[in-house]
Amino acid sequence: MNEKNSINPDALKFLTAVSSAEYSQHTLRMGARIASVFGASMGVVYVGKKPNQFHGSSVNLTRENLDNWNIIHPGLQVLEWALNELKRLSPENDALADIQFNADHVSEEDDRVRVLLPDQKGCHIELILREGELIQQLRRELKIDNYDLAIIGGSQNKRHLAHSIIQYLPASVFVLQKFIPEQKYKLLILVDDSAATEKSVEWGALIAQKLNWPVRTLTVSKTKRFGSGYQGAADMAKAYFEDRNIEVEQFFLTGDPVRTFVEFAGSNHIIIMGASSLNPLKQFVFGSKPIKTLELSDCPILIVR
Repeated sequence: MNEKNSINPDALKFLTAVSSAEYSQHTLRMGARIASVFGASMGVVYVGKKPNQFHGSSVNLTRENLDNWNIIHPGLQVLEWALNELKRLSPENDALADIQFNADHVSEEDDRVRVLLPDQKGCHIELILREGELIQQLRRELKIDNYDLAIIGGSQNKRHLAHSIIQYLPASVFVLQKFIPEQKYKLLILVDDSAATEKSVEWGALIAQKLNWPVRTLTVSKTKRFGSGYQGAADMAKAYFEDRNIEVEQFFLTGDPVRTFVEFAGSNHIIIMGASSLNPLKQFVFGSKPIKTLELSDCPILIVR
């Protein structure tokens, strides 16, 4: 395992994207849970469409507006819901319970509005309002604050979502497609001879330790022969988990990699796999395993960078 590029579990930053109370409740709940168990800094971002210049309120709010707090903006309403939901999820957090959604905690910078929320556990929370195209704005937010992980809900347009988030977002991405909170998931880590496998294994081990989820690894070969690269990667993964007292089941299957991943995962696994090393143009033309897996799968998937 390459220690130089390993994850620092004591300094992680997670960003959860929300769209509404109706559609983002499970996403926010999982984002809060993961941030809590990791002790990570947490951002919650709402990205809305830019308003018509003659209607609505822009994200470039004036200080007078903030002081009077007269603004009716759907994004601010969603962020206020997110704050109340975080309070509900953390009733023991007295510092968070005391925070009110008002202008005292609001700042404007970098074409965004931020609501800063101090946390007595040392887990910094902030709410962010942005306007514009979703992927572009998420990309900017991830880069500005150097987030390690973006947590987003699924989308009806899976093909567009898959290409956009995998090609253009500069962090690992956890897509909670068809996520069922009551489901007892197993982690399914896709292991091959690519450079991204080490980071996938590392993320899998961290999540397994924090959430106590069962771990499986899957290695798929197009032929009946598993080369030294595949076998070596599987051995590395097994040793990494065993060194951390994490039980792991290993599977070796033959077939088309993507279809085998998807069929094996079904709906009761969370897939963890590395992002493609191909540049965006080649991914668009030829496709990639992560893009195709995200398009075809019926379970949550974590794409690791």
